[in-house]
Amino acid sequence: MPPLRTFERLVHVLLPPLCVHCEEPLPEARPGVCRWCRATLRPLPAGCRRCGLPRPGAPDSCDRCREWPAGLSAVAATRYAGAAESIAHALKYRGWAHLADLCAGPMADALGERAAGLRALVPVPLHRSRRRERGFNQSELLARSLSARLGVPVADALVRVRDTRSQVGLGRGARRRNVEGAFVPVVGLQGRGGVGLIDDVATSGATLAASAAALGEAGFEAVTAVTFALALTGPPR
Repeated sequence: MPPLRTFERLVHVLLPPLCVHCEEPLPEARPGVCRWCRATLRPLPAGCRRCGLPRPGAPDSCDRCREWPAGLSAVAATRYAGAAESIAHALKYRGWAHLADLCAGPMADALGERAAGLRALVPVPLHRSRRRERGFNQSELLARSLSARLGVPVADALVRVRDTRSQVGLGRGARRRNVEGAFVPVVGLQGRGGVGLIDDVATSGATLAASAAALGEAGFEAVTAVTFALALTGPPR
C-alpha cells in the first residue's frame, strides 16, 4: 500500500470523522451526519396553508404571514432544532458546503408538486461585503443542489443593496424594519409566472417577504419560498 494511503487510513482511525450534531464517529467524512441524526429530519406537521407554520385546523393564513406580499407562500423541510440546527449552522458558518446536498432532498420533498410551476430558483442574496467576508452564500449552495434535483435553473435575480444587521435577537417588527427595502431586482429583470425563493432558515419570514416584494416589482406573480428549516419556538433568531 502506498505510504500516503497508509497515512490517510491511520489518520482516519486516530481522528475519525464525526457527526456534525451528535459527534458519533462516521465511516466516511460525507455527508457528515450520522443516519440516526438524518432520521430526525422529519417533515413539519400540518399547519398554515400559506406559510407552513404548524397551526390547528390548517388555516389559509396566520399571524405570521397575513401581511406578506400577496403572491408569497412558503414551505420548509423540517423544524429548526436538534440535528437540523447543527446542519444549518455548519453550512452557514463553518462552510460545510456538501451539506447543501443533504438539505436539498427534504427541501424538494417539502416543495412537492409546487416545483412544476417554478420557472427559476432565486437564492436570497448576501450583501457584497458579507459575501466577500464569508466566501460563499449558503442560500446559493442550497439553490444549486435543489436545481440539480428538480431540473429548475438557478437565477441570481436579486441584489442586496443594504448590509443589514443580523436578525438574531430581533423581534418581529424589528426584523421587518431591518430588511425593508434591502433587496432590489437585478437591472433589466422582467419576470413572469412563478419563481422559487431559496434560503436556509426562516423565522418571522421578514427576509422572505422583503425578497418576495422585490421579485414582485420585477413582474413575478407568485413566489414560493423554500427553506431547509423553520424556527418554531424560542427567542427570535
